[in-house]
Amino acid sequence: MIVLSNAKKTYILLLVICWAGSMLAQEQNEQKVTIEELAQKIEENNIQLQLASNNILVADANIGEVKNNRLPDINLNAQAFYLSDVQLFDTSLTSLENIDIPNFGNQLNLNVTQLLYAGGRVNKAIDLAELNKFFTENQYLDVEQTIKLAAAELYINLYNLRNQKTILVNNRDLATERTKTAQYFYNENMITKSELLRAQVLERGIEQSILQVSNAISITNKNLTLLAGMDEEVSIIPDVENLKLQNETHDELYFRAMAFDNNPLLLASENQIAIAEKSLEITRADRLPTLAGFAGYNANRPQTSPPLDLFINTYQIGLSLSYDLETVYKNRRKEEVDKRLIDQSILAKEAVRQEIEAQVNAAYKNYYQAIEQLEVSTLNEIAAAENYRITALKYKNQLVTYIEIVDAANLKLQAELQLLNDKTNIVLNYVKLLRSTGQL
Repeated sequence: MIVLSNAKKTYILLLVICWAGSMLAQEQNEQKVTIEELAQKIEENNIQLQLASNNILVADANIGEVKNNRLPDINLNAQAFYLSDVQLFDTSLTSLENIDIPNFGNQLNLNVTQLLYAGGRVNKAIDLAELNKFFTENQYLDVEQTIKLAAAELYINLYNLRNQKTILVNNRDLATERTKTAQYFYNENMITKSELLRAQVLERGIEQSILQVSNAISITNKNLTLLAGMDEEVSIIPDVENLKLQNETHDELYFRAMAFDNNPLLLASENQIAIAEKSLEITRADRLPTLAGFAGYNANRPQTSPPLDLFINTYQIGLSLSYDLETVYKNRRKEEVDKRLIDQSILAKEAVRQEIEAQVNAAYKNYYQAIEQLEVSTLNEIAAAENYRITALKYKNQLVTYIEIVDAANLKLQAELQLLNDKTNIVLNYVKLLRSTGQL
């Protein structure tokens, strides 16, 4: 018998108190969160979504900047200066004469230029900026859908892990009872040492599984709180009671058509083609001349020839026509590049379309497979539970060996875990189906 000193007793008591306090704190930080509430927190707090949203604001500001090219260019220049007298020198640098002129001067120049025609380059540049904004908006939707899917997977996985832990704890309690029964039988010389050891090993094995699942719960909870921007001390309890899955009666073609209409990745790839085509239009517009109207006003003093301290005011108004002849032969190469980019964008769209089709196919088939598997696993769980109940009664009456009760216990545990996995797989594959169709 081991006798503990008072110091050791005190130390153990403190450990127990600390452990109880930590468990109480954990319970106090537990928070039920529905999947709708989780989605709302992600929209409000997720950093990646905030970055994607800021990209839209940048694209919108860029539209305003490009539209400024429609406005006139105005240049105002004003000067005030001191002007020295004029000194005349001959070729041998001998001073000949000093000419007195007004020494203080002013200049004012105002020039206005308004673009009248540039082959549609300004309007096409605005269209391109708007297409880029639309592309950025589709990127935002894709990022939002991707983050929501990742959060939903973590959420469903957390739900699965918490239920796994409950199942394991219940089976651990049953294993503890079996160990006590085996210990009693061993003490009465009714079973061998080997059967007792087998009972103890099985109980410790379930304890190890509980530790592993508890660690997985902690990691998954941490990742989910980071994704949703929640307090890391909060222990999320998934609330799936109000989660309603539609009993979809549509075929795969229906979901495929929905995905082609709504998936933000496909919309973005279509937009990328439009951007490439607009870039080609701008390149071709560069080969056209530019026509601008201009007006200017100039005022300056003094006058040096003859030296008079007077203002001279002039103004001008007219048209300016410019044409970059080099674009005739230089832009051909650039047009070839733009055409290749259009072809590349078309191929990229087809690749995205095929990827979406594959995602819809996998999610659709996995969803209905999970529904069918649930029917089988439900029956298996009922049968395994009844088999364990009967075997446990027989074992207590020494009608079966411990190996049979272990087999029945393992069968019951695996059936319960399989039933849980099939339930969560239905939800998970339904969420993936919504993601592939752009409806998440």
